Amino acid sequence: MRDLAGVSALVLLLVALARAEAADAALEKELEASITRAIEDELREAQVPGAAVAILRDGDQVYLRAFGVRSLEEATPVTPDTLFRLGSTTKMMTALVALDAAAQGRLGLETPVRTYVKDLHPALGKLTPKLLLTHSAGLREASPSVQSRDDSGLGEMVRGWKGDYLFAPPGDVFSYSGPSYWLAGLTLERVYGKPYAEVMRERLFQPLEMARSTLRPLEALTWDCSQGHEEAGGALKVVRPMAENTAMYPAGSAFSSARELVKFTGVMLNGGMADTRRVFSEQTVRQFFTSIVPLPGEAEARYGFGLVSYPVGGTPVFEHGGVRRGYGSHIRFLPERRGAIILLTNKNGVTLRKSLGHISQAVFGLPDEPERKAEAAPLTASEAERYTGTYVHADLVRFTVSWDGQQLVLKTDSAQPLERMRQDTFRTKEGQELAFVFKPGQTRARYLHMDMLTAIRPSK
Repeated sequence: MRDLAGVSALVLLLVALARAEAADAALEKELEASITRAIEDELREAQVPGAAVAILRDGDQVYLRAFGVRSLEEATPVTPDTLFRLGSTTKMMTALVALDAAAQGRLGLETPVRTYVKDLHPALGKLTPKLLLTHSAGLREASPSVQSRDDSGLGEMVRGWKGDYLFAPPGDVFSYSGPSYWLAGLTLERVYGKPYAEVMRERLFQPLEMARSTLRPLEALTWDCSQGHEEAGGALKVVRPMAENTAMYPAGSAFSSARELVKFTGVMLNGGMADTRRVFSEQTVRQFFTSIVPLPGEAEARYGFGLVSYPVGGTPVFEHGGVRRGYGSHIRFLPERRGAIILLTNKNGVTLRKSLGHISQAVFGLPDEPERKAEAAPLTASEAERYTGTYVHADLVRFTVSWDGQQLVLKTDSAQPLERMRQDTFRTKEGQELAFVFKPGQTRARYLHMDMLTAIRPSK
């Protein structure tokens, strides 16, 4: 009887400790209420039908809440298990699976992709997974050239690319590119011998016990799934039909829920461990939270493997947002704090940036990002020639920069005067920043970077 009594006492002690740990992990009531109010205010202001938000602190979930409805056409409420389409937030998942394959010796990050994908144009076959995943391969941005619901669509599209898909020399400059991730996804297909959607299921979703997460819309719709919404004709409407193209999967088509993304972010914040089970190696996690390629015009911002990184008040932040027609998402990691913020909505382009800032400040003590002010002397006529000229990005954009006698003027669809912010960084009146990039030994800018896209000055 004494043994049983001892066991009972031990059980009671463990239960009490577990409850104490849970209490420590939870947010204070007033803090939780202020976060909920901030989210509700932004959802109301942005007219968002539904959303889900989760917060992790010290590696533990401390906030998980759903808001609104799955669709304006029905009264079904969003739950923490409701699926949302992530858009480009998918890129961090594609990159993670590639890093995991590299850690297992299946994929060489510095190995030309022709090693895995045999039927590429020779100029593209020289690219490496590292260049692709960091948007530094020199691949142009483009709309998909293939529309397909078959798993063969991704390979069919990439095999049709020619050498002109390279707008700049590989490794020369950062420029955000969906095609870079499409090719990276096809490389994973060839490494594992399975369609990309199945690679992600077996190498990411299943190990993390994300049972409902998927790339396939017809599968997502069999679960608790939100409908995407967009404004049309002055009203908010459900997007019909739901966008579906297997050729785009690796860059922005995953479906997941706040609850399942808590599992994903929690494992990454806990060094690749799910409780006592190792899911990803320490090497994989370390590379995942690595800053690599400088973003033009940014003193401290870098793009790594599917994540943008920069310090906020001295705290390193790694994050990525996403938009897929009808949806918006954002995931922010704070690895040093073992923290994460997950934001999901079912309105096109809404990623809840105000709520992200409020949570970052209220939960993690991050300061508001300061307003960017001009720090450089106004441009002189003698300096202007360094920047003037025409810059193009394939057939997508064409920038013409000229000097009007007092300031630089950027012309796209309209002419916009430019205010100098820093040495080679300028700003339009609307607040859009752009940066010029010089190569060693050159006195005139080679590239113009704006809104994550880089244009090149054509060689004469």
